[in-house]
Amino acid sequence: MTNPFPTSGIISAAVFSFLAYFSAVVFYSRFPLEYAYLSIASKSQKKALLKPVNLVKDKDNFYLVAAVLLAAFALRVVLSNWIVGNKTDINCFTAWANRAATKGLNNFYSGGSFSDYPPGYITVLAAMGKIANLFGHTVKNASGAYDSVYVFLVKLPSFIADLASAYLVYHLARKKLRFEPSLVLMALVAFNPVIMYNSAGYGQVDQIFTVLLALSIILLMTNKPIWAGTVYGLSIVLKPQALMAGPILAIAYFMYIFDPNFFSTANMKSNDDVKKRIIKTAIAVLSAVMLIVVSALPYHTAEYPFYQIILDKYLGTATSYKYVSINAYNLYGMIGANWASLDKIAFGSITYGTLGTIGMVISFAITVVLYVFGRKKHRGALMLSIAYLFSALFTIGHYMHERYIIPTILLLILAYVIYSDRRLLMIAALYSIPIFMNCMASFYYCEYIGTNTAYWDLKLIKWVSIINVVMFAIFTYVCVDIMIRGRTIGDIFRKNSEDLVLSNAVSSGEQEKGAK
Repeated sequence: MTNPFPTSGIISAAVFSFLAYFSAVVFYSRFPLEYAYLSIASKSQKKALLKPVNLVKDKDNFYLVAAVLLAAFALRVVLSNWIVGNKTDINCFTAWANRAATKGLNNFYSGGSFSDYPPGYITVLAAMGKIANLFGHTVKNASGAYDSVYVFLVKLPSFIADLASAYLVYHLARKKLRFEPSLVLMALVAFNPVIMYNSAGYGQVDQIFTVLLALSIILLMTNKPIWAGTVYGLSIVLKPQALMAGPILAIAYFMYIFDPNFFSTANMKSNDDVKKRIIKTAIAVLSAVMLIVVSALPYHTAEYPFYQIILDKYLGTATSYKYVSINAYNLYGMIGANWASLDKIAFGSITYGTLGTIGMVISFAITVVLYVFGRKKHRGALMLSIAYLFSALFTIGHYMHERYIIPTILLLILAYVIYSDRRLLMIAALYSIPIFMNCMASFYYCEYIGTNTAYWDLKLIKWVSIINVVMFAIFTYVCVDIMIRGRTIGDIFRKNSEDLVLSNAVSSGEQEKGAK
């Protein structure tokens, strides 16, 4: 089959998709709307800008928030109808939905049928399949083409997760910012080309576990460790990649036992003693484990017991692809090792498997150092640390797919809201460009060439990989600057200029009042 989407098309799509997006990021970063508002605000309104935001229900702004989310949803519906999805993945998702809906959950994994996803997400697909069947839709129509409604329903949970991610950013931002910049930040998530393409075009589900992971981190930040553990367990149930954040969360819970205010804000102190903190931690862990067990019970058979399902779908799946990089344009893509076997010699006597293992150990080690030192300076360190972890594992770890770095984008934007450091927002925007090109290239190369290894443009892989590695290096520097050195560019900028503008505006008003 002739590839209708050449390299120039991939590059052009990435450039034009991000032109408007990045312009919005730059505009917000350089000219926050609350400060532009000074030019038309009255003296009393200027003074109000210096007061903390009183978070209340934005009843008057409800329709504007809803309009943005509905527009984002409509755009995903159009994109889903235009691009059915990756042929391998969409074949799996639609077939799994149909099999689970028609044969029942207890027969899903039996009979030797292939599925490398955990029971939690299969249950979601089963629900979508039942809805489709209820209205008379099948996987494919009489002509052999995919039924657009069936495909839409399979992608629908990812659409909902995308919008939930956007609203989560808005909700968190609204606690610190005025309505306008909060709405802008929500839109930057809702219309991010990577997030949108991954769910609506590619047909993947990474954002489902990402939004739950982000929510669990926020719950920890607000001193709700039990709820955080429960939500994190739900993220694991839906996609095993959530386990990548497990070691850092485990350290956070361990440190919480010895510090009652470890997760708390300044105005949210905990009165729990050590015993209560241990109990809460134990309940949080137990909740996560029980969710995993309960999700597997409906699939239990004598042939395939639930505990074997858990072991296979969480431990076995993670290492089922014996390659150092599976279309992840990272350090290994840069040196021409995409789809290289783990047993292949990288240099000397060191295999790519050993090199990837070392990369993973280094990723976790650096993240732990960043988190432990960063938490002493700012409560938002957990969000930023886990954002960094996904980036590090993607760049220098093995077993990585092109999509495994996508959680970094949402976590970075949330970290920006928490830290008010403009560099984090800019990194999220800049990082999105090579990630988007990586996803598009992987999609179309596999779609039209028909094999994982027959890439016709190795230069694109190499240069996108280089950009990803450079972005990771920049991200590392910024994380060290924020969490080790304790510097935030946003705070410095406000102190030297923005706060000066605000102070001058208020003092000017006071002087005029005194003169009267």
